[in-house]
Amino acid sequence: MTTLRTTAAALACAAALLFPALPAAAADAVRPSFEAASELFELVGRIKDGRLTLTLDRWTNNEPVSGARIEIELNGRNLVAEAQADGSYALDAAPFAAPATYPLTITITAGDESDLLAADFVVAANTASATPTAGSTPLGLGIAAALALLAAAVATLRRRKGEAA
Repeated sequence: MTTLRTTAAALACAAALLFPALPAAAADAVRPSFEAASELFELVGRIKDGRLTLTLDRWTNNEPVSGARIEIELNGRNLVAEAQADGSYALDAAPFAAPATYPLTITITAGDESDLLAADFVVAANTASATPTAGSTPLGLGIAAALALLAAAVATLRRRKGEAA
């Protein structure tokens, strides 16, 4: 039984060293973001890598809307998002660098349709600069899984040797 406890402790230590990515992966899910919707459009904004990436779709069927003009009014300034090749829109996230709640007024013009949306964009201090760690790579996860299997196999073999004696 002592060998099994030692193996379990070693496995727990290895997991703690190899999985510092768990908080970083969770941080990816809580990156500063907002959502605004109307009867026409749904807009989701998320800060990543110094950019505010915007995804615009039709509210009724989630069909992406391309070729739209998206203007965000922030503290009297008008920020205009640039269309990206992947169908999203982006602008520099520098105006949202400080932790705060930013009230946004968003004007969307797509063809003959236009809409006015509002959102409160909350940027918390602990999420503004979340970056993933090296342990979040598939290689790190594969090594952790291999070590877990190896530790389980060693524990099983040692337990069987102890029972046979």
